[in-house]
Amino acid sequence: MVERFNQTLERYLAKVVDNRQRDWDKHIQPFLLSYRSAVHESTAVTPAFANFGRELRLPADLITRIPPDAPRSITDYANDLRNKMNDVYEHVRQSGQQMSEKMKTRYDRKMNNKGFDEGSLVWLHNPVRSKGKSPKLQAKWDGPYRIVTRINDVTYRIQKGARGTPKIVHVDRLARYIYDDTIMLGTSMS
Repeated sequence: MVERFNQTLERYLAKVVDNRQRDWDKHIQPFLLSYRSAVHESTAVTPAFANFGRELRLPADLITRIPPDAPRSITDYANDLRNKMNDVYEHVRQSGQQMSEKMKTRYDRKMNNKGFDEGSLVWLHNPVRSKGKSPKLQAKWDGPYRIVTRINDVTYRIQKGARGTPKIVHVDRLARYIYDDTIMLGTSMS
């Protein structure tokens, strides 16, 4: 879980840090706030709720003046919290099991339908290491490349631009190229 979280943090930082990578530490706190207050697909609850039994009070809550919890005795609060946390943990366990089954089904479906058509645009996973910069915060995808030839089920010849040098790559290094006016997304096929 820690490695998965670190991957998420690195992906976020790679998108928001400046070119010189000197301001990465300023982006950690806003990321943590949004991560802890966002409902996670695998658990169907926020990490804050799973850990504390209640949602975080966000700055927007101060503006809308959501009333604080009603005062209760310590014993009542502890009993309610224990019951609520037991319910949350059971819900998280069930959601985790359902998500595991869903991910397996999705993985199996992708493995059976893997492939690109000749002429389609793709991203190439090609991490570049520049001296003096953190490799984890550098762009990992290059493109777009055009599929020139499908050599076999897992190997493709790709080319960047009309005069680019063709490359032969494995399908695991390719992702479907999707272009939006504001952002470019690589949807991995692996």
